[in-house]
Amino acid sequence: MYVVALVTDKPGTTQVRAETQETFRAYVREHPAHPDVVVHHAGPTLGADGQTPIGLLLVAEAPSVDAVRAFLDDCPYASAGVFGECDIRQWDWYTGRPD
Repeated sequence: MYVVALVTDKPGTTQVRAETQETFRAYVREHPAHPDVVVHHAGPTLGADGQTPIGLLLVAEAPSVDAVRAFLDDCPYASAGVFGECDIRQWDWYTGRPD
């Protein structure tokens, strides 16, 4: 199944996010503790200025929403306390599907 996650950062975590960014990118590429999660797209959502990261959008293929939740719970941003609100849902991919 496909799953989409929309995460909003906690206020005041911009610097921590910047310091953790490369570790997060490496985690998205390789995450041996979650071999059943395939990340298709991931990137920051931006604030009103169009430049400041304020969250994350992630599209993954996984056996369940809970698998993606566990993947995000273990990620460097979560460990560093960056994540605030996190909405994770099953998603019916309509266009641009990677099949």
